[in-house]
Amino acid sequence: MKICPLGVGGAFTKNNFHNNYIIELDEKFLLIDAGTTLRNSLPAAGYNYLSMNYVFISHLHSDHVGGLEELVLSRFWHFENGRHAPLKTNVLVHEKLASPLRNYLKNGLENQGRTVDDFCDFNIMHDDETFTIGNYAFSLFDTTNFHADGLISAGFKLSSENVNIVFSGDLKQLEASALLKQVDANTVAIFQDISFTYNGVHATLQEALDYYPKSLHEKIYAMHYNDNVEDFEDVIQAANIQLVKKQEILEF
Repeated sequence: MKICPLGVGGAFTKNNFHNNYIIELDEKFLLIDAGTTLRNSLPAAGYNYLSMNYVFISHLHSDHVGGLEELVLSRFWHFENGRHAPLKTNVLVHEKLASPLRNYLKNGLENQGRTVDDFCDFNIMHDDETFTIGNYAFSLFDTTNFHADGLISAGFKLSSENVNIVFSGDLKQLEASALLKQVDANTVAIFQDISFTYNGVHATLQEALDYYPKSLHEKIYAMHYNDNVEDFEDVIQAANIQLVKKQEILEF
């Protein structure tokens, strides 16, 4: 799998775009979240709305869903040779988030006699249910309340025959989330949101290091971090973790 971090920053980033990704799987493109910076981060990385085969939305904070309506509308209002050739957007979503996400999109999409279903096909997934993309298995796990109290959210695991990655989404309460249950002998990377200063809804570096066994620290790929990450280079190096960087391709 090839992973392009469109951005790696938090909700209020000025330098690093929102923490959204494109994962290339057997010539299919899976977009992980669609924040409000997507209209800039996507073309900056050499992609466009039309090339997205699937979109996963982890939760409804604007840095993860604020650009979805524009993506959906741009694909629907696609023209070829002067004729309307609409492309529906295939959305992967946890069952708990499906109804709230529909309601979120209704405000902008349900007019002129159209419904959300004219624009989107929803693949509503249960915990640990597998959605197949090429030779890869995509499954979700519920993280509701573990990012922010009262907030519906989900992370995912993406597996091929001998390799998998675990993607936390946004998490604060690592112990309660039981994220380690998703990690196994074939896990090559744990994409974990990390704050290098105290944060009420994201794990700090120390909290992540305390949660994961030392044998897994080198598999931690820190994301969704502070804009002043350069101030913590020594800390990152000492922690023996990886740092995901904007537009730097990862392959597993």
